[in-house]
Amino acid sequence: MLNQTNAMNTETWVGNLIGKNTENKNIQILFSIITIFLGSLLLIASAKIKVPLYPVPMTLQPLAVLMIAVLFGGKLATLTVGLYIFKGIIGLPVFAFGGGLMYLMGPTGGFILGFFVSAFIVGHLADRGWGKKVSLSIISMLIGMLIIYSLGIFQLALLKGFNFALLKGFYPFLLGDFYKLLLAGIITPYIWKISK
Repeated sequence: MLNQTNAMNTETWVGNLIGKNTENKNIQILFSIITIFLGSLLLIASAKIKVPLYPVPMTLQPLAVLMIAVLFGGKLATLTVGLYIFKGIIGLPVFAFGGGLMYLMGPTGGFILGFFVSAFIVGHLADRGWGKKVSLSIISMLIGMLIIYSLGIFQLALLKGFNFALLKGFYPFLLGDFYKLLLAGIITPYIWKISK
């Protein structure tokens, strides 16, 4: 039985890989730190692969956030996205078009906040086994995508109006994000099987 001092939940994909190889808590902590750091680098890379639409660019970030959440679990996913956002807040150019605290006050700030909330919720669903079956994986990622869109559209609507937010922050992304979500939802249960 896992106790509360464990560095990570070994019911995550990453935990399964690490748990097979060691019972040493220091090694688990090290692997958790490496996982969080590498996940944040993946988020940075996914932000830079973009179609520069105005005011919200089309990136691979929602896909990366959802896959990280389902594969890392609640704790590691939240820390990973939190580290990514922290890097941006301190001014590192990790977001699609730069960094800094003021970036989060702009038209894409709500989407970035949505990444964090989505990672937390979808990650905790994954901790309960929602990433292991295709149907539950897709449903959990759909919940995560709705969170990202809701917070993103809310902030964009505050800045530019609701109709503008739907026209520029929702409709152009809907079909592409739906296909990415389906692909990720189908792939992640197979990644889980590989880790067993």
